[in-house]
Amino acid sequence: MSKVANMLNMLQMLKDGEIHSIKELAEKLEVSERMIRQYKLELEQAGIYLKSTTGKYGGYQLEPDNNFLKIDDAQKEEMYFEMKKAIKNRNKVEIKFKSVNSGITTRVIHPAELFCYVDMWYVAAYCELRSEIRLFKLKDIKSYKILAETYGSKVKIKK
Repeated sequence: MSKVANMLNMLQMLKDGEIHSIKELAEKLEVSERMIRQYKLELEQAGIYLKSTTGKYGGYQLEPDNNFLKIDDAQKEEMYFEMKKAIKNRNKVEIKFKSVNSGITTRVIHPAELFCYVDMWYVAAYCELRSEIRLFKLKDIKSYKILAETYGSKVKIKK
């Protein structure tokens, strides 16, 4: 995964307010402990501060009142984690999406990245219906189904 995706995933893990050891974070993100320390520095440069605890049971934690990664709806939070799995495993996902112009449409997407922008979560994905990369707000995805079919790394885009 990309560095930004790893930092967002680290923040998502830390949002429970518990102390997570650097070793635990490194194992879950499949990076080195040094990289976890680098992520912390970069997050602090972006204004997202993690509390550090030293000692045997030390590690990093996100302050309980920090709402940087708040996903209000439990179903949307579940969708976030399912999309992460689909990205990792390169599964296609069928979604029912509420489009501003087209109303509710059914699409098959190849999710590539999850990100938060202006307090809204998005999935960047190749859309088979439109034959191009599109951004989908999680709040506008009315239902989803992770498909067994996977997608390759090369995507042909119509010109």
